[in-house]
Amino acid sequence: MSTPAPVDAAAIQALVAEVIRRIAAGQGTPATPSVSPATSRSPTAVSSRHPIAERVVTLASIERIPDGVREVAAVATAVITPSAADRARERGITIVRGAASANAAAAARPFLIAQAAGGSHASARAAAIARALPGAQQLPTSGLADVIKALAGHASRDAARGILLTGKPTVAVVLANRSASLRAVTARDAAALAAAAADAAANLIVVDPATCPGGSLERLCADFHRSPSAPVPPELAVAPLGCGCTTHPH
Repeated sequence: MSTPAPVDAAAIQALVAEVIRRIAAGQGTPATPSVSPATSRSPTAVSSRHPIAERVVTLASIERIPDGVREVAAVATAVITPSAADRARERGITIVRGAASANAAAAARPFLIAQAAGGSHASARAAAIARALPGAQQLPTSGLADVIKALAGHASRDAARGILLTGKPTVAVVLANRSASLRAVTARDAAALAAAAADAAANLIVVDPATCPGGSLERLCADFHRSPSAPVPPELAVAPLGCGCTTHPH
């Protein structure tokens, strides 16, 4: 019998901090949030649930859920903070543990295909990826900054993943990683790119379409789209610190 994955230190710290905040505010220790068991729903209901991949479900997690959603699927070991449970009740959202399979989560999670310039070669590769992933959404071709802004918005609202085709992958990764909602990686071949995406729990892969042979990019995108969400590395979960000087705003 497999041993359930332990909740990491960040999850425990987030929950303890939330309880302490409530007590300090004079609200007392909140009741354990109620969640519905996955087995109490029909298969049809399971497939329509909105997935939440985070191991710590916070108020921000609930606020990102699209309007109209009434049921969400959290991983079986997820920690649900009291403020998240309160906000879910206010919005009429039921949290179901352990309900979504990897395929169901992938079906509910948008996959975006974006390109910044790149010419006809990039357009051809984008079209090939779209054929390999029929439900994927192609964003309009635009300048690098505008495309990344659009990708960041989708990642924040819908937990979307995506691929960006550009002749300037290094510049694109630096620019994308300025956004709090994006974790972008790049590499010169599909195997290295898949490994980098797994290491960083990336939600955006950036590729120069001229460097990847035909077929490998399409398979990579399909695998990237379907792969389950992994915990964000603790080094990336910490907000970046300013430089410490007082001569400019941070």
